[in-house]
Amino acid sequence: MIGFLLLFLLVASCGDVFVEKELLERPQAKRCSDCHSDIYKEWEKSRHALAWKSEKFRLESENYTKTKCLSCHAPHQADPEVKPTLRVEFKEDGVSCVACHFKENTKAMHGPHKVWSPPHPSKQDFNYARSFFCAGCHQETYKEWHLTKAQKSCQDCHMPSLGEKRFVQKFPFEYFHTKKPRHDHSFPTGKAKPEDLAIEVERGETLRLKVINVGIPHNLPTADQGDPKLYIIISALLPTGESSRIVKVLSYQAKNALVYKEPTYIELPWAEVKALEVLIQRKLSWKEEREDIVKKEFSFKTTVHAPFSRSSCPYGRGPSSHKVF
Repeated sequence: MIGFLLLFLLVASCGDVFVEKELLERPQAKRCSDCHSDIYKEWEKSRHALAWKSEKFRLESENYTKTKCLSCHAPHQADPEVKPTLRVEFKEDGVSCVACHFKENTKAMHGPHKVWSPPHPSKQDFNYARSFFCAGCHQETYKEWHLTKAQKSCQDCHMPSLGEKRFVQKFPFEYFHTKKPRHDHSFPTGKAKPEDLAIEVERGETLRLKVINVGIPHNLPTADQGDPKLYIIISALLPTGESSRIVKVLSYQAKNALVYKEPTYIELPWAEVKALEVLIQRKLSWKEEREDIVKKEFSFKTTVHAPFSRSSCPYGRGPSSHKVF
């Protein structure tokens, strides 16, 4: 303990001796791993790290010639609700450590915690825990989220808590920091779960499917760039014993994504059915294969239609709701 105290006093008294000036000259992300190795390993696996160098983006940006797409994939500096400018150096780092944490006006690293860091100046900035910090690049998704008035922030879902940890893994600086709440810098892609989607069949003079996004506080799917898709595959067993299928594709680009807590209706082309199977799949914009989200089956004891009454419809534009499980 005495040795640690002496070391602390030595460092504190040395002033600029421990300052590593190249950290204030926008180095590559790898340089940050010298001290923040755990955070760097998380970031290295993230879509942010691949934002510039992914083959998918290179093709979609027509070999980096679509200039309006470029700045968010290699931002110079990320600021709340401000679209960034394109970085000149180290574009291959994508959305890098320095792009998010270094501010030109203070010549310091910024983050949500108050810390003492001899190698570089640090400033506490509570904006890092607020959704509008993400809005500079994720403008459309932020607007969708804002309209929901949800209490969960972007960071709650896309930077989940990892508990209390040290930010630094380099001797002796790791001992200058107490453990603080830390969040996942791999920025996990949000994926809808079965419980995030409510699926019902409504019966009247016609059949229709009702799907509601009840769990994701923005459109599903959502995107500012790219074209993720949702596939709703409805298979019917008809009274004749024949089977039939229809597929509805939802996407941000088609402007028909599932809006949070607003029902989406799909009119079904069958007058009578014995059973229905509904499979909902997602396709992320950087993947070719689809992933199942939820499958739900409906069976009907009778093919007699319920009487249609517009006044009985809770939404004023269709048959009354009848859940069949």
